[in-house]
Amino acid sequence: MAEPSDDPRETPLHPRLQTRLLGHAHAERHLLTAYHQSHLHHAWLFAGPRGIGKATLAYRFARYVLRNPQRDTGSACPPDTMDVSAADPVFSRIASRGHSDLLVLERPFDSKTKRVREETPVEAARKATSFFSKTAGEGGWRVCIVDAADDMTPSAANALLKILEEPPDRALFILVTHAPGKLLPTIRSRTMRLNLAPLASEILAQIGTGF
Repeated sequence: MAEPSDDPRETPLHPRLQTRLLGHAHAERHLLTAYHQSHLHHAWLFAGPRGIGKATLAYRFARYVLRNPQRDTGSACPPDTMDVSAADPVFSRIASRGHSDLLVLERPFDSKTKRVREETPVEAARKATSFFSKTAGEGGWRVCIVDAADDMTPSAANALLKILEEPPDRALFILVTHAPGKLLPTIRSRTMRLNLAPLASEILAQIGTGF
């Protein structure tokens, strides 16, 4: 269990705590089909405007993969959703930042200034090198979420690129981006882009009322 944090992002609305995803069923089915039909790309780029659920989808994908490490590749009809119950141990360990096979790269919180830093530094990105050099703690996948990839310094982006170029076995990268044009062309070329559309007004209304 993670220690309590002053990080302003630590709210009940944080994407890793969400049990539902609204408005992106097509994107979810696309990922499920890729996962269960043995053509899953090792790195995905979730692109779209801010606040539409890209990070929520990233955590759903990570939870599903870590909860279901053995793919049913013989199935012609993969599941319709990536739902994992909030009571499931995988859900709770990810929610508490306690899953050994999930690494999240994001702008760090500075305890001295009490602010989230402006950029994701190279030191944070280098954690991925150490993370992927080890065997998966539970013998399945190792997943890295980068939220958001736009926030990486040039040095951090290059550090991540080295792993994207030679990914280890059963490694999955999920990069969230609000502005894919800001990313290194070499990072874009080594990821499978999945565009998420802005949410319809009726879905925004649902979110505004807590579903």
